[in-house]
Amino acid sequence: MSINRFGQDAALIALDKFKTGKIDRRGFITAMAGLGISVAFKPGRASAAASEIVVCNWGGAALEAFQKAYGAPFKAKSGMEVVIDGTGPATGAIRAMVDSKNVTWDATDGGMTDAVVLGKGGYLEPIDYSIVDKSLVGEGLSAEFGICNYTYSNVLAYDAKKVGATAPSSWNDFFDLEKFPGKRTMCKWIQGQLEAVLLADGVKPQDIYPLDVDRAFKKLEPLLPNLIFWESGAQSQQLFRDGEVVMGNIWHTRANLLRKENPDYTWTWNQNLMFASAWSVPKGNPAGKKVFDFINSSMDPEGQVTLLRLMGNGPSNPKALALMTDEDKAVYSLAPENAKTGLAVSAQYYADNEAELQNKFLDFISR
Repeated sequence: MSINRFGQDAALIALDKFKTGKIDRRGFITAMAGLGISVAFKPGRASAAASEIVVCNWGGAALEAFQKAYGAPFKAKSGMEVVIDGTGPATGAIRAMVDSKNVTWDATDGGMTDAVVLGKGGYLEPIDYSIVDKSLVGEGLSAEFGICNYTYSNVLAYDAKKVGATAPSSWNDFFDLEKFPGKRTMCKWIQGQLEAVLLADGVKPQDIYPLDVDRAFKKLEPLLPNLIFWESGAQSQQLFRDGEVVMGNIWHTRANLLRKENPDYTWTWNQNLMFASAWSVPKGNPAGKKVFDFINSSMDPEGQVTLLRLMGNGPSNPKALALMTDEDKAVYSLAPENAKTGLAVSAQYYADNEAELQNKFLDFISR
C-alpha cells in the first residue's frame, strides 16, 4: 500500500458520501478543504497562473468553487486562488513534468515516502521552513522535502458478532485460528503489512526496522489459505459486508465507515500502524515561494478537524486536539489514548526498499 492509494481512497469516501446524500455540496467541498485545498473544478489538467496555486491530489471527482476551511482564508490573506488538478500526483508524472521543465503543479498530496524518493532524485523543492512553521505539526511529521498534511492508520478491524465474547486485541489474535476461526484480509500493497506480522511474532516495535522479511513470510505462510487480499479501500469494506472475513488489516477510515453502518464492525487501536501524508513541491513550480504560504495555511487546526469529521483523516497539527469532541478523538489515530501503542511506519525504509519488497510480497502471496 502507498500513501497515494490512501489519498485516493479518502477522496472516494467523500465522493460516495456526496452522491448518497450523506453530506451536501458544501460538506463535500469542505471535506476537500481538510486536505488544505480550495477547489474549483476545471476540465482537464489545471494550469498555474501567477495569481493562483495549483494543487494536485487524488480527488477523482469534479470539484467546484472556493472551499470554506482553507481556501477562503488563504485568498483573503494573499489574494491568490487555489485550484485543484484531480488527476493524481503519481511520481512518474512529477518526474516527467520536472524533466520537461513543464511543471504545472505547485503542491502535491503524496506521502513521506514519495517525498524522500523524489527529493533524493532532485525532483522537489525543499520545504522552506523560514515560511512554513514546522512547529505546527507533530514530532517526526516534517522532513526536508515534505510536511504532513494529514495522518491515518492501518488497524485490526473485526466483526464482533462473529469473533465471540472475547474480542481480538492484538495482531497475535489475527493469527489465532483456533480462538477466532474464519478468513482474514490484508492489503496486497506492502506498507503496513509485514509490520503487523512481525508484531504478532513477538518483535518489539523498536526492532521492527529493517523488516525481517524471511521471518515475516515464515509466520504468514500457514495463514495464506485463510487470507483474502484487498486492493482498494472499498474492497476491504465489502469483504466485511459480504461476510467473507471476520477480521482484517484495513485503513481506519474504512473501519469507521463500517462501524457507522453496523456497530458489530469495529476495531482496536492497539498496535495500530501510523502513516503520514505530506505536501511536496515539484521543482520549478509556477507559483514559486508563494506555495509555502499556502502550505503553512493548510496547517490551520480548524480545517484539519473539519477533515477528520467528514473523512476520518487525522490532523497533523497537535493543537487540533483541543478542538475535538470525544467522538472526534475516537477516530483520531494520534489521540494520546490511541497512539500510545501505535507504530509509526517508516517512510525512509520504504523509500529505500519498497520496489524490491513489493515484488517479493506479490510473489509470496500468489503461491
